[in-house]
Amino acid sequence: MDLRIDHVLGKRPTAEPSAEIVDGALVIDCRGCGIAPDPGTPECIGCMVSLMCEKGGSDRIVLRTGKDTEVSGRSGRILKETSSVMRWSVPHEEPKGRCRMCEHSRVRIMDVVWGSFPGDGVSEARAMIAGRQDGNAQCDMCIMRTTRALDQIERGLSSVTARMREHRGGMQ
Repeated sequence: MDLRIDHVLGKRPTAEPSAEIVDGALVIDCRGCGIAPDPGTPECIGCMVSLMCEKGGSDRIVLRTGKDTEVSGRSGRILKETSSVMRWSVPHEEPKGRCRMCEHSRVRIMDVVWGSFPGDGVSEARAMIAGRQDGNAQCDMCIMRTTRALDQIERGLSSVTARMREHRGGMQ
């Protein structure tokens, strides 16, 4: 499943960044992206997390351009932890049957969550499924599981941001 967020952020890359694990580092080829790599921007954070989710975790990320930029240390670990939250939350199979057409399927809900990352897609996703029950046991169970997944995503991301705040507090 491709979790690219460029279309959601309104920026169209000229080419999708490619990535591979090289000597334990996730190397992202940003040369055809069309967005100047800046690891602190929402576009780059979303891209790094998405590609790490797809290719595998690493504490080091290299943004390959004419001049490479490395993200490592605490920042690299935080991105790795975030990609881990993404990896377990996103279904790896397309929905089947009536779920395939459902706008509230877990696949579509997770697209909302991670499509707006690092923004607050969880709130938007919760609003989509709030009060949703149609009396179909299978649908109601799916909504319940998806709601629990959203709870876990919130806890996972809160844990990551709490560690970020602790780190900032220790630097002052």
